[in-house]
Amino acid sequence: MRSINVETAGLLTARPFNGPGWSVEWQRSSACSLRLKRRRWHVLSYYPESPVRLLRATCQGGESFEATRGTLGLYPARTAENVQWASPHVEALHIHISPDRLARIEPHRSGVRRLPSFHDDGLSQLAGGLYELMRASRIDFDAPVRVMDALIERIANRYSAVQFERQSRIGKAGLDDLLDRMYGPGAVSTDVDSLASFAGVSRSYLFRAFRLNIGITPHALLLRSRLELAKGGIQAGHRLADVALDSGFSDQSHFTNAFCQQIGVTPGQFAEWFAS
Repeated sequence: MRSINVETAGLLTARPFNGPGWSVEWQRSSACSLRLKRRRWHVLSYYPESPVRLLRATCQGGESFEATRGTLGLYPARTAENVQWASPHVEALHIHISPDRLARIEPHRSGVRRLPSFHDDGLSQLAGGLYELMRASRIDFDAPVRVMDALIERIANRYSAVQFERQSRIGKAGLDDLLDRMYGPGAVSTDVDSLASFAGVSRSYLFRAFRLNIGITPHALLLRSRLELAKGGIQAGHRLADVALDSGFSDQSHFTNAFCQQIGVTPGQFAEWFAS
């Protein structure tokens, strides 16, 4: 099988760890960029390896810094994301946490402070533990739950803030509630018609509202979510045929074509890259 060259791989991520109100994403990439119109959850980024040069665009201007080993970044939900990783090799862990999950610990403080670059030995140790679990040849899916509980509690106690950004709405449904139906296992059973019915709007209105708020169509987001599920299954070592069906694809051929178009490599190449 052809190996993937880190210099040309682009943005490659896998997200095998998912829990109630959190997920963990592993990035192994070359220099690349990411642009989102709206971040769904809070994100804690952790850089475990060689220094990485970053450039982030904000409404106040740009931020440029070098993330050395153990550097952390904290970014609030419901805000835009425009980031460039400038280093030829990027290794990072991105921990996604829902505002509701934080609110269980701090009821009146479901937001987080925006800290593009900071150090916290306790948080770094917890994030580093998740990183090592993710790199293990046999993934233990129970261990991250205990680590995440401790990590979320530390963020809630030290870095929580009042959530100023109000939740947008589409029809009678909160946008966050709609998005929650489109991530994780729910992405397999959800379709556009059921989402429109949940929001009490027409399909055409749902499409227009999604483009305005998210920047893409509901179809495109559901496809992306199903591929995220698939990437987690691949990294866990599951058979590709099983991964295709479990992720909501009718057959392996359809899955492979969608994976190549969206991710830029075949499922087999992706498996090799994250196993290397």
